[in-house]
Amino acid sequence: MSILNLINTDKNIRRIFGKRELVIIEKQLLGVQLKSSEKTRLSRDIRKKFEAIRSLAEFKDGFELKHGQIIKKSIEEAKESILKSKYFSRIKKIILYGSAAENKLTLLSDIDIAVEFDHISSKEAFKFRLEISRKLDERIDLKVYNVLPNKIKREIDKKGRILHEQKN
Repeated sequence: MSILNLINTDKNIRRIFGKRELVIIEKQLLGVQLKSSEKTRLSRDIRKKFEAIRSLAEFKDGFELKHGQIIKKSIEEAKESILKSKYFSRIKKIILYGSAAENKLTLLSDIDIAVEFDHISSKEAFKFRLEISRKLDERIDLKVYNVLPNKIKREIDKKGRILHEQKN
């Protein structure tokens, strides 16, 4: 199907381009001489819309606008990065907590993830966070469960959602 056929048959195209713009596009594609005002509209408006569509096209996976798809993808990527780390064998659990776990996200929310280890020193915990955080979405707030204050641990235990648990 050519772009001209698509323009003439797809009703959703009309939602993006006005009737006059569709005529200008058709004239341009068929090589019909454009008036000065049509040339202006072609360069000022129509080409800009096509540029925007082209830019959006590389993100076509997001066109479905599924609820929370970006957050879910970020969480999954974080989990994969953590599990691929050199610390993998010592990981007991990966836990999502905070607003993301409670489905109370706002536009300003971060994504809180805690990693519980069999054993880890404070120094290793710092290195782990530094190493893994570089690979993650900037909204991910990665913590090491073992070195957190007891108050936060209780909150994680109570309301957290386990993303991964090592089988013994």
